[in-house]
Amino acid sequence: MTHILQVSKLGKQYGERWAVKDLNLTIYPGEIYGFLGRNGAGKTTTIRMIVGLIKPTTGDIELFGQPREQSGPAVFNRIAVTIESPGFYPNLTARENLLYYAKVRNISEPAVNDNLDLFGLTDAADRIAKDFSLGMKQRLGLARAMLHQPELLILDEPTNGLDPAGIKEIREMLRRINAEKNVTIMLSSHILSEVEQVATRVGFIHKGTFVDEFTLKDFHMESEQYLQIKVSNADQARGILNEKLGITACQVVQEGTLKISDTRSDAGTINRILVESGIEVSHLSVFKETLEDRFMHLTGGMEDDS
Repeated sequence: MTHILQVSKLGKQYGERWAVKDLNLTIYPGEIYGFLGRNGAGKTTTIRMIVGLIKPTTGDIELFGQPREQSGPAVFNRIAVTIESPGFYPNLTARENLLYYAKVRNISEPAVNDNLDLFGLTDAADRIAKDFSLGMKQRLGLARAMLHQPELLILDEPTNGLDPAGIKEIREMLRRINAEKNVTIMLSSHILSEVEQVATRVGFIHKGTFVDEFTLKDFHMESEQYLQIKVSNADQARGILNEKLGITACQVVQEGTLKISDTRSDAGTINRILVESGIEVSHLSVFKETLEDRFMHLTGGMEDDS
């Protein structure tokens, strides 16, 4: 099997508006695929089409090498999906919630205990689910999703609303089930900095259209490195750097701050030339392009996505 999921020219139209248009996407076995975009970009609509909750207007979907409409309902025994927040019976304990789901899916009770342990819920197994923190509810959602040992796990914004500790917990658990359980993961998110730490490959969607895709390994090898300098006179400093060091890839990104993409001269030389020329340098930092930087470049900055 060359791919687990493939969509071709996928689209969803509501009236005259396309929520998703001409989307091409392939996910390979063993990946953690980050499906990234702003709120309202079309991520959830795409996932709903993939799992059959809404019907596409155009395009084709293949799961495990077969057209979804020909594979029958059994294909969903190989998939687990959590869209938005996981729901539970609030007055049942974590264990009772998982036992109920296990009974519906004809799953043995030991699998419940294994998943409570896998997601760090053993000590809280007999607590009422409605009393769980948001982070614990997300972990319980993952434990339920993994009960039937899916090959593909699709998660829509799993870290929404979590504090930094909760986000880190989810990130580490995703790495663990990917490595130890050989589960391929499709992770939808608008928090690019978090996905950058866990994904192996990412794709950007913007206003319903796919705009780029690459592996994180390639991105980190190719990403731009630049200097950012806060100076007393940005326009004058830019002229001095051009005249004395031949630096042309230099722009004013905000008042008093220069971004220098030309790395032929090191930071120490740039700082010395500016100070000797009477420019006060109050701050100098070396940056490497992040996923957020790449996304902002591809999608035109901070324009409204609604």
